[in-house]
Amino acid sequence: MPKSLLLITGASGFVGSHAVRFALEGFNYDAVVCTDVQTSDQYGYWTARKLWRYVQADLTKPEDLENLRKVLEEFPEHQITVWHIGGCFNYAAPRELLYRVNVLGTKNLAEMLLKIGAAKIQRLIFWSGGVVYGNFDSLDASLPADENYPVNPQNDYGWSKKEAEDWLLFFNRQFALPVTIMRLAAIYGPNARYGMGVALWLNDQGLLAPMLAGNAKKNHVALIHVEDVVRVADFLSEAKESNGEIYNVVDDIPYTVKQASEFIGERLNNKPFSSFSLPGWVLRTLIKLVQKRAKQLGGKPSIDPELGNMVLLDAWMSNKKLRDLGMRHGHIPGLLKYWDSLRGLADTIERYKKEARP
Repeated sequence: MPKSLLLITGASGFVGSHAVRFALEGFNYDAVVCTDVQTSDQYGYWTARKLWRYVQADLTKPEDLENLRKVLEEFPEHQITVWHIGGCFNYAAPRELLYRVNVLGTKNLAEMLLKIGAAKIQRLIFWSGGVVYGNFDSLDASLPADENYPVNPQNDYGWSKKEAEDWLLFFNRQFALPVTIMRLAAIYGPNARYGMGVALWLNDQGLLAPMLAGNAKKNHVALIHVEDVVRVADFLSEAKESNGEIYNVVDDIPYTVKQASEFIGERLNNKPFSSFSLPGWVLRTLIKLVQKRAKQLGGKPSIDPELGNMVLLDAWMSNKKLRDLGMRHGHIPGLLKYWDSLRGLADTIERYKKEARP
């Protein structure tokens, strides 16, 4: 039986660090190779337990990819699984940067793996997102959005993720590179430094009330705990049926924005307006003002303004395809530890209270 090696890109980030800990603490992988654009020695104490390497690499640079390839080829007896987490997660980033990092970086990685040989690759799991569905307002399909729901990215970040998906599926069809795509809901959990994590921290500090905006009673919020994302990636890496497939990765209960906001407010003693929902056009105007002010000051807002726009969407995603696959493999009732996002949010908030703030 061949040995297994896991390559994790974006290993120093929020999700990447959880993935590294999962891989090094578990027994599914005989060796772990981590890479990111910056150096990191935070996992050094695990090296006594298994083969572990950290390679500083920028996937947009050919010389870095060549160095990474040489490191992977030092493990000739290992089948390689790749968790491609790395990328530019910034809705406000320039289109050129998003294309270079999220699209070309992904394409370059796939081409490097093909040089090693498709037969050596167990699976490449790609971290995409529900953002590719755009405004969730297609006239040709109904919600909740499954994996066949029309894709219609409404921002450059979503476009870059969809372009990367297309390249990977091309390599899968044309060159038999084993690929699985995860379209992720909004990821939350301990140590988050962006998105939902920043919002929870600001709420905890009393600097931001859990805001109700738009049609908060109707619109759904799509969430997934970071530990469940990693757990699902590990499962899909081994499931043969997932090769060439796309899966929505989202929790089981479709809470509305109002339900989630009020729950967060109660846990943080920072309740939202209970009888008032900010009109969507007002929120969009405020977002533009915040963007303008941040530009004048030469900085950036604490919360990515585009994430504010997403509060106004009915981001209702279905995980039925993933659940059905899990049940066929004996995962009953399901794959997720935090299948109820309110339970996951409660756990995350308690850990924020006990630990240092992000």
